[in-house]
Amino acid sequence: MNFFTPIYCKQSVAFWVALAIVVGLVGLSQATEQDMLQLPVSSPHLCLSCHTITSPSPGDADLNPFGLDFLENGRVWDSNLAQLNSDGDACLNGVELGDSDGDGQPDGNVDEQSGNPGVADECGSSNLVDEKTWDALKAMFDGN
Repeated sequence: MNFFTPIYCKQSVAFWVALAIVVGLVGLSQATEQDMLQLPVSSPHLCLSCHTITSPSPGDADLNPFGLDFLENGRVWDSNLAQLNSDGDACLNGVELGDSDGDGQPDGNVDEQSGNPGVADECGSSNLVDEKTWDALKAMFDGN
């Protein structure tokens, strides 16, 4: 039989489409995991730090305001992203992610996010120290 007959062409197209979907799913999963590793702390919000749903998939992976800023920043966590207030809740991304200076290291003994940088009005503690004061305090204890 000829491989160019309609039945073989349909099977071949179906195979390649299925393969592309599987590769896309694996790629998205790996990208999300790699992106979370870029953040100083990703718990407890995990995927919701950047996405609008808990378990994003290729067809439903909308980004929240922080996710859009993270993407625009080259998918890199740094001081530029830490100093932004992506969700407009008056709480800097760095404070919500527990790394106020954006050096990639959690501040002090921080082991989870105080808020979600992509969701407004979720700042964690209401008695947050302002950015400059916190930087000065951190520098004193870091020996800088």
